Amino acid sequence: MERRNLSGIYILQKIEKSDKQIPTCFEDCKEETQDEWLDSLDTNALKNLSKQLGKRLRTIGDQFDIVVE
Repeated sequence: MERRNLSGIYILQKIEKSDKQIPTCFEDCKEETQDEWLDSLDTNALKNLSKQLGKRLRTIGDQFDIVVE
């Protein structure tokens, strides 16, 4: 999978066949890694994550003039 680094929300993702972890944008992580990380967040952190993702979607939509009807 190509790493796009769109959201700016980085979490540590384990490298396959290694004990190392690398900072990886949320949307570039495997779904399993996303689920584990989301399960660790409290309500306030989930709200902040949602707001950050919303802002980034808005920015991308504005930049490329994307509107879904």
